[in-house]
Amino acid sequence: MNNKIKILIILTAIFLIVLSGLNLMTTARDKAKNIPLNDSYYGQDMYTPALPLLFEDLKNEVVKGPIKLQGYDSHIIDTINSIDPPTNRLDEKYYYKIVAKRLPEYKKIIEDAIWEKFKEKSKLIDKIEWTPGNAYHIVLYAMVKKDVEFMNEFEILDTSAFDNSKDKFKYFGIKDKNDKLKNNVKPLFYKDKDNYAILLHTKTNDEIILYRGDINKPVNDIWKDVKKRINQDEERFSEIDKLMVPFINLDNMFEYKELADKQIQNTNLIIKKVLESVEFKLDNKGAKLKNEALMLIERNAVAIDFIKPRFFYFDKPFVLFMKEADKKNPYFMLKIKDTEYLVK
Repeated sequence: MNNKIKILIILTAIFLIVLSGLNLMTTARDKAKNIPLNDSYYGQDMYTPALPLLFEDLKNEVVKGPIKLQGYDSHIIDTINSIDPPTNRLDEKYYYKIVAKRLPEYKKIIEDAIWEKFKEKSKLIDKIEWTPGNAYHIVLYAMVKKDVEFMNEFEILDTSAFDNSKDKFKYFGIKDKNDKLKNNVKPLFYKDKDNYAILLHTKTNDEIILYRGDINKPVNDIWKDVKKRINQDEERFSEIDKLMVPFINLDNMFEYKELADKQIQNTNLIIKKVLESVEFKLDNKGAKLKNEALMLIERNAVAIDFIKPRFFYFDKPFVLFMKEADKKNPYFMLKIKDTEYLVK
């Protein structure tokens, strides 16, 4: 074996090793961000506005009635139906939604709209194909974008463990007397060192509420309990009180695989894919939320009864009538039996 062949084999081996490494890195990165979720997960640990926006449009604009899946009880749908819609919770300027055809021109409409409204690009829109042949497919899409700032930036505290963890994490809050910062905070109730809630004021009408206590329930049920316990007469945050809140950084893409290939009851519509992307950051300056959801729906080719085109082709013998609208009978009639009166 000559030297040139040896060098070629070595270079090829190196290339394959590097390529394999890149594939592993890509796979690891995708697994870290793309998380298949069970249908029963939604609403347990997190409520997001984009997904309910899709189901609201599915119900009101597509199905035009209640949403039930044929032969399948969906926890997601039951949860969303039991909670008032995001349109009651969020100003329209903070969300964009559309019911679109699965065509390239609609993809561009979505891309242009979210860029104009939020200066954002979609993480989900390229997860499905947009081809001219998919005019009978439906895409429901929503994006929510909202940034809020605290009245004043909180102090950055020393790193510390979370729930007796070995690792230490970043925190912000108030550790010493600080008249300016304590106006950022309103205690809502304080039962003991393991049961309390606090409100963090922002520069807008947004409130960030933090609660510690019994959290072994769906998040909406926890909120109902907290709301009942809020004490409007609670004392202000005092000079000896302390506040410690972890920095939060969530950036995940969820796929609700259990909803795939489920038919919507009493329709010929089949849910093919449901995706959601959630980016949330909380730090000493404020909070940032970017939430997207996308649903792809196809029509069942077996159940569908397309309207057939009608071909009004007068290329065989026919009769022509001319008539005034308010008269019963035509004033001119002509039978075209052949090409005698036709024009070349």
